[in-house]
Amino acid sequence: MTTATPVGRPAAALWDMDGTIIDSEPLWIKAEIAMLERYGLAFPKGMETQLVGLGLTTAATHFQKLGVPLSTDEIIDEWSRSLVAGLAVERPRWMPGATELLAEFAERGVPNVLVTMSVRRIADAVVALLPEGTFSAVIAGDEVEHEKPHPDPYLRGAAAVGAAARDCIAFEDSRPGATSAVDAGAVVIATPGLVPLDAGLAHETRTTLAGFDADAAFALWAQHRTPSSEENTLTSAEAAPAQATPALRGPFRFGDRVQLTGPKGRMNTITLEAGGEFHSHKGMIRHDDIVGVPDASVIANNSGEEYLALRPLLSDFVMSMPRGAAIVYPKDAAQIVSLADIFPGARVVEAGVGSGALSLHLLRAVGPEGEVHSFERREEFAEIARANARAYAGEDPANWTVRVGDLQEALPAALEAGSVDRVVLDMLAPWECVGVTAEALSPGGVVICYVATVTQLSRTVEELRRSGMFTHPQASETMVRGWHVEGLAVRPDHRMVGHTGFLVTARKLAPGTNLPSLKRRASKSDFTDADMASWLPDMGEDGDAAAWSEESVGQLVKSDKILRKKAREAQRIAEHRIGGADAGGAVDQTDTPAAE
Repeated sequence: MTTATPVGRPAAALWDMDGTIIDSEPLWIKAEIAMLERYGLAFPKGMETQLVGLGLTTAATHFQKLGVPLSTDEIIDEWSRSLVAGLAVERPRWMPGATELLAEFAERGVPNVLVTMSVRRIADAVVALLPEGTFSAVIAGDEVEHEKPHPDPYLRGAAAVGAAARDCIAFEDSRPGATSAVDAGAVVIATPGLVPLDAGLAHETRTTLAGFDADAAFALWAQHRTPSSEENTLTSAEAAPAQATPALRGPFRFGDRVQLTGPKGRMNTITLEAGGEFHSHKGMIRHDDIVGVPDASVIANNSGEEYLALRPLLSDFVMSMPRGAAIVYPKDAAQIVSLADIFPGARVVEAGVGSGALSLHLLRAVGPEGEVHSFERREEFAEIARANARAYAGEDPANWTVRVGDLQEALPAALEAGSVDRVVLDMLAPWECVGVTAEALSPGGVVICYVATVTQLSRTVEELRRSGMFTHPQASETMVRGWHVEGLAVRPDHRMVGHTGFLVTARKLAPGTNLPSLKRRASKSDFTDADMASWLPDMGEDGDAAAWSEESVGQLVKSDKILRKKAREAQRIAEHRIGGADAGGAVDQTDTPAAE
């Protein structure tokens, strides 16, 4: 949460590094020429101006196009090592007036934040050359979701010191950097170097910062900033009501998620923030203009194009939220809630939290008096799920506990035997958890398993039967087909949500209960253990439990890099959801449901 901005001064000073604080251009050119010469390539004329202000990933891509046979990570790593080595042996060339202004800001209580597209290794090397405490925070190019000119780096820089970007002053030297800072909402002072800036891009353009002191900076900031609401002058305690959980009904307010649907049916989901803006190629809508409008209203952008504004349904949210693992689709979540009879006040155990889609449905079903205890083997998935829950609810659900660990080991230690009403198993091998599930469930309690393939379905059902602790399992799958209904044109949609998974349900028997055998006629469906072992890899004398893997059942396995990216994306949306009234800038998310 941000605090009040002192009258007449910015909440923070956001600084670009290369070309704004330090003249590192000679070191960069030296590293780039050395790399090209090693592969017999020439440094193109004008290349140095093309690279000014670009993120290192984008710059590395340019070098790949020139013929450098390295990955972008390898190119960036080589440049970084060269820059750090150069800084260690050569005297730093500070830009005129930059270090003096940095020191004056720090002395007068305005935190300095470094926002650079150089990687953390280079940023730390430069920061180490300055007096200790010069910077309150550092945002490096390898730690952001989007490089400049996207506003993300400056939004993160402001948030790092608890400020909104609109309350900050930024110093830049390049077109991408100035665009990033302006779009984030900051007042921008530019000191262009190799490449001149377009007129009017920055709020103020100077040839140098020499002789430019803090008072002059404060005056320019006060002149150009545009207060978005009265909240800028409120104290932290007075602003507390704006941090309440976003509303589920009534007029829109800051912190709410809003789904905007354009004329062509394209949906974008945004979080309402004071001073925020939603942009498309057809125009802009100010968040402040949406606040106070009733749900399900039509809003026009500045060019007159109309959008339908709705609070997203839970099904809308889960289909568009960041995903680490494949989600349980709304059609299956609805069946799980119904078939397992998830009731208000129930204590539910969920194994396999994934991205949190099913967890949200379970939390909705049990209500505030119930409990959901989720278990997940992978910390990355748990992190994404927690962030998605915060993004949807506006806070961490008080009745939801997420534990990282194996269900077979963690469940007995977490909950007493016979105290659980329902168990939901969404995992690769649910049959391995039949025993611990039976121990946790109260008599009559329901276990429901969600599996993707027929082999998993068969293995799960047979294990439930063999355990002797459950009623006869029931298996089903759900397919949903929409219909096109327009006048006399009434027909099935061309596309449908077909197979996503199978559901298996059974109920816990009371201790000592022997389930009567099903009476049925002898038929060709009779089978033996040998028959089962012929197609289930872990059954029979030579069975191998390790044969069950995500790959063997056709599940898409995402890399650790993608999971980290999804976790950052989910965390960012959650932060904006919780602090909607105080977070600067806008986070837009296009709803594009797609099959996993």
